Amino acid sequence: MQLSAFHFSDAIEILILSVVIYAILRFIRNTRGSRLLQGLITFVIFSGLVLGALEFVLPGGLSVITFILSLVAPGLAVIVVILFQEEIRVGISRFNQGERLFRRFRTGAITINSVAMISTSCKRMSLQRTGALIAIERQHSLKPFSEHGVKLELPVSSMMLETIFFPSAPMHDGAVLIRGTQIIAAKCVLPMTTATDVQSNYGTRHRAAMGLSEKSDAVVIIVSEETGEIGIAVEGVMHKPLAHNDIEGMLNKLLSAPATEKSDDVQDEQRGQP
Repeated sequence: MQLSAFHFSDAIEILILSVVIYAILRFIRNTRGSRLLQGLITFVIFSGLVLGALEFVLPGGLSVITFILSLVAPGLAVIVVILFQEEIRVGISRFNQGERLFRRFRTGAITINSVAMISTSCKRMSLQRTGALIAIERQHSLKPFSEHGVKLELPVSSMMLETIFFPSAPMHDGAVLIRGTQIIAAKCVLPMTTATDVQSNYGTRHRAAMGLSEKSDAVVIIVSEETGEIGIAVEGVMHKPLAHNDIEGMLNKLLSAPATEKSDDVQDEQRGQP
């Protein structure tokens, strides 16, 4: 068999296909469908190996199964669209909003100042029995959960968080999403946990915090309006109640915030804390 000459157009095609595949894998990796994609790829590879081995071993081959697969194969595209409809919708909306497909997901890491302000506001709201739900983004995108919330681009501050969650404020009901040093959305609806062993005394905030932590790697902080207890949900596990003195250190550890010197504003806020 004689191989055809390699042309410049072939290199362009390979480059385009590589870029498209890389973009799809990078996008899926930062969404809730990453595990589903991994399972789907594993299933396809395993099924292909098994069928290939049987085709080689059996004298008559697998003519019936091969015929059925040839009929079913065109419908697999529809199945993929159904399975990844949320990711496809978010991907299309990104183009619509003019976002660059290949930008790094995290535009900026959270700083120790932001962590200090978040912990300070949570302590104050705990003392005042003000309910709060705060999700801090890590590697997995939280943008799908902000679609039905109020979009914001505000710097993280204790005053802003306490204002948002003030009981009579228009955005107090729902979750606040934080990326780096920015509050990106408020009044967001989070998915409820699907776990069956959740404590019966957990309210909507705690169940929503666990639900988000099950579907992403976010760090979710809950302040109970009934008891004032502060909890942190990570990877489907609820850590509560947390002592006020332990919150900032735990957040710094989970978020790996760079240990820079705190600003004067943060120190002033913490000195004024009850």
